[in-house]
Amino acid sequence: MKRPSLKLKTRLQLSFVAIGFLSVFITGWQAYENARTALEEVTFQRLTAVRESRRRQIEFYFERIRSDAIAYSNDQSIIRAARDLTATFPRPGNLPADSGAGPAGMEESLPAPYREAMARYDVEIRRHLERQRYYDIFIVRPDGDIVYSVKREPDFGTNLRDGPYRDSNIATAFRAAAAARGREFARFLDFEPYEPSGMAPASFVSSPVFDNRQLIAVLVFQISIDDINALMTENSNWQDGGLGESGEAYIVGTDFRMRNDSRFFIEQPEAYFRTLEAAGADAEILRRIRAHQTSVLLQEVRTEATEAALRGVTDTRNVLDYRGVRVMSSFTPLDIPDLRWVMLSEIDEIEAFRSVYTLRERLILSGLIILLFAVGLGFVMSQSISRPIRALTTTTERFGRGEFDNRVPVYAQDEIGLLARTFNTMAEKIRTYTRQLEEEVEVRRRTEAELTHSQELFRNLSRHLQSVREEERKGVAREIHDELGQNLTTLKLHLGLLTEDLPPGSEELRRKFSDMIEDIDVTIQSVKRLISSLRPGLLDDLGLVAAIEWQAEEFQRRTGIRCAVCFEPPDITLDPDRSTAVFRIFQETLTNVARHAHARSVSVALTADGAAIKLVVSDDGVGLSAAALEAPRSFGLMGIRERAFYWGGEVSFHGEAGRGTTVTVTIPLEESGVQA
Repeated sequence: MKRPSLKLKTRLQLSFVAIGFLSVFITGWQAYENARTALEEVTFQRLTAVRESRRRQIEFYFERIRSDAIAYSNDQSIIRAARDLTATFPRPGNLPADSGAGPAGMEESLPAPYREAMARYDVEIRRHLERQRYYDIFIVRPDGDIVYSVKREPDFGTNLRDGPYRDSNIATAFRAAAAARGREFARFLDFEPYEPSGMAPASFVSSPVFDNRQLIAVLVFQISIDDINALMTENSNWQDGGLGESGEAYIVGTDFRMRNDSRFFIEQPEAYFRTLEAAGADAEILRRIRAHQTSVLLQEVRTEATEAALRGVTDTRNVLDYRGVRVMSSFTPLDIPDLRWVMLSEIDEIEAFRSVYTLRERLILSGLIILLFAVGLGFVMSQSISRPIRALTTTTERFGRGEFDNRVPVYAQDEIGLLARTFNTMAEKIRTYTRQLEEEVEVRRRTEAELTHSQELFRNLSRHLQSVREEERKGVAREIHDELGQNLTTLKLHLGLLTEDLPPGSEELRRKFSDMIEDIDVTIQSVKRLISSLRPGLLDDLGLVAAIEWQAEEFQRRTGIRCAVCFEPPDITLDPDRSTAVFRIFQETLTNVARHAHARSVSVALTADGAAIKLVVSDDGVGLSAAALEAPRSFGLMGIRERAFYWGGEVSFHGEAGRGTTVTVTIPLEESGVQA
């Protein structure tokens, strides 16, 4: 008995259903997996970007503290303070008896010379503490006595060698600095609970204070955990920082303990404790976190990510975090001297893949809808429509390979024929637009070449004008020196001879001649200043270093702004053109400081390493605003850029309101361009 065969319409409908189902399933599954993979990659990239941003901030923060410790320990004001405070502080065995009044009571009973010295330096040191946002600043005598503290906590007046805090991290920092043999030394100590500060986490950085070659004290900065918390949490703005609803970035030390507060502890402390309890956390640790209101040095993070990072690995992985929650983690070691820390940025997988889960549900719904439509699509495929479709496909493929002259033959006036005509029209327009685009690209290429050539001509003209102006200044200075200077000297000599030839009794005439000689001396000094302003002779005779030292002294004498200069190496010799460029940049920078900065001090550093010379000028003035930097009439800044750019150099201006401005100029050198 023959089995009844299905009708062709039914078979086609079933075929469309089967094809629709397979297409929806395969496409949906691939779309889901691709979306999940892409979203995972994007999330890891975002976490890595957050991690690297925080890493740079933290490393820069500690580098700034290290530089500040070295610079402040070598500052003359702190050297004087250390000398006076250590000299007037009572020797061991002569400290006032403990009356139970604490450090403040002990301070009142200290000798009057010490209290006077402390009052003399307290304002300046406290101002530095507030400006740099340290918790405390200590000055420790080489024998271990803490002779100064801004906070005056219980550690003030104790001895770090044999006193009650001899085993603390501040004592370790002190001993390291006291044993140092050079000025450029700074030692960091990791955070530990510090008893004098109420067991709050405290880190210390120490640097020796030398008076000439003699160690007279050790300068110690106490670092609070608050600044690190602010950096790592973006001031509690995790979502604005790219971490969503459950992301966080944190630091872990070699003891697998946190070095900043957990986001979940800050935002939802009760939910945080419930999660940790469910994960089997130590009840005593949770009690201490509640009592101290911080997870720093208490929350253990012993995960696959932290273990790998502490081995020096930088990577991204899906791991279980310290809460027992599945997260996406990006981790790396931190490059901080004396500290072995790692940084992690993480986000919960549930949040990271939320949009993928939504996509999966929509794909299932879309598949069902498509299958319903597929049931009604049982149309018979015929040769009459397959031939024009094949022709359209072939032409499209050739068109995709760049054969823009191919066209689709039109077999009928139906919808497929309309599609073929439309495709031909589109192909014609694309060919036309392609030719226009090629022409526009060629025009733009020529325009860019002309613009590059114009810029090169402008820079050559600028350099030529600068060179001509320098030569004119040099010539004018030489003529003033040779002509006017010699004439004034000759005139002074003649007046002196005339004075000697005056007969006795000509006192009035002798006094007038003396006044004229004094006026000539004043004029000679003015001529010398004019010559130096036009072209300092030191630049041509003794080189760039001497000229910068002279200009800094003149600037300090003229404006009253303290100017500190350092050179590395001490003896830098450049070719005349680069020397002139660097010196004029330096002059223009000092001019801007004098006119606009309202600064009290300026620091200048000139360094050369054989490949480039670097000039850094920093002031503590009002700071350069972005508007001033982009102002069209900032000719001084434009002049600095043009002088540096001609030599292939770079210029950067960094200013913060109330924190001053730093101008950094780097000019590359030829192999024979610099000698040290």
